[in-house]
Amino acid sequence: MFVNMVNANCRGKLPLNVVLLAVLGSCLVPGCGPGSPVPSTPPTRMGVQKPEGAPDVQEYTAWRPFFMTDVGDVSGSDMIGTGFAFQLSEESKPVFVTALHLFGTGGGLEADIRPTELHDSIESTFLSDVFGATDGVKQIGAPYEPCDQAAEQKVTETDVVAFDLVGRFKPAMLELSEQSVQPGQRLWMVTAVFAGASPSQKCHALKVTDVEDGIIRYRFDNERLSLKATDGAPLLFDSGEVAGMHQGGSTDEKGVFGHGITSDVLRQAIESMCLEQEADRQE
Repeated sequence: MFVNMVNANCRGKLPLNVVLLAVLGSCLVPGCGPGSPVPSTPPTRMGVQKPEGAPDVQEYTAWRPFFMTDVGDVSGSDMIGTGFAFQLSEESKPVFVTALHLFGTGGGLEADIRPTELHDSIESTFLSDVFGATDGVKQIGAPYEPCDQAAEQKVTETDVVAFDLVGRFKPAMLELSEQSVQPGQRLWMVTAVFAGASPSQKCHALKVTDVEDGIIRYRFDNERLSLKATDGAPLLFDSGEVAGMHQGGSTDEKGVFGHGITSDVLRQAIESMCLEQEADRQE
């Protein structure tokens, strides 16, 4: 069952060392685990890199999720993904989204958590800014679950998980685009990478090779780009609107390739979740 690990009076921002000692009991920064030395902070805020033609990306747009579950935990030494926040409309609740497969054996847990088990299995979820704009971590609310069996299948197929945003934590909100993604189009994956580019570079160019049934396939311009902890990152048009969500990739003799879902599929996945029902359960 979801547990609020942070008092409401201090949920907005917690120093990293407080969370380490009082909440997770393990390190939330790369390369740090139990018994290992605390690494020095990388100079991610120096000389922010913006490729030509890339959209302007606000601070607090992309986040690393860490979580505690009844089948294992993911801490800072196990950075596995990225996520972002948006609203379906001005009237709807803001949500934080990432890839569902992170909450399973693919993310280092002992078992896969089914969409209908999310609320009871995930005890707490925290976020840290991927670009180091803040040295604190933010606790977010409970995960949303599908409303019925058909919705569960939709959520599973689309590989999306969404969380309630609570308290004073206000991440930058991206806007879902209604524009269709086309083969040959340039998009941008937004996150910090571990190798192949500057850690301060927010946008990484890619070219769409195929779009079918809401699945986007693409190749990155940078043939040396590391995709570690990029699953769940937003894919943006040049305009800065969300074209979709990156969900995985690998390398071959031609370079680095990836796949994800379109913003339309992402919207449908969120619409299949019981947002209002979850709000009533938390009251």
